[in-house]
Amino acid sequence: MGRIVRLLREQFGIDAVDFEIIEGKNGKLYARKGSCDTDIPEHKHFRGIYFGRICKDGIRLSIEGSFLVGRLAKRNVIDLDWDSAKRWLSGENLRLERKGYVILRWKSYYLGCGKGDGSIVKNFIPKERRLTHGDKGFSEADG
Repeated sequence: MGRIVRLLREQFGIDAVDFEIIEGKNGKLYARKGSCDTDIPEHKHFRGIYFGRICKDGIRLSIEGSFLVGRLAKRNVIDLDWDSAKRWLSGENLRLERKGYVILRWKSYYLGCGKGDGSIVKNFIPKERRLTHGDKGFSEADG
């Protein structure tokens, strides 16, 4: 876990996390806190909440990973206005002059992680999790 915390420190200025991060196959990372006191054995396919993935150039956080570490991040967090947040949650890339992995936030909501190339921040939200025009469960008044 030392390498993962080092990458989080380098990318986002995070000194430590209060949960365990487990590395699975293909660089996938899972987060969990403690262990359950149940008689159910740990399943080989479940290690915790999907936290992100180790890529050749850093850690690409999932939406949940962004939520877990966003409050701890001291850098590379981008605050979005309402219109940009809607576009991001719809799966659009955003025109922002940033490089590397960033966490996107609207008010107190962490919206996920993107990767900037200096002019565009690429969106990694899976298609099945994107907002569509018919979604009515998220509004500007929620913040």
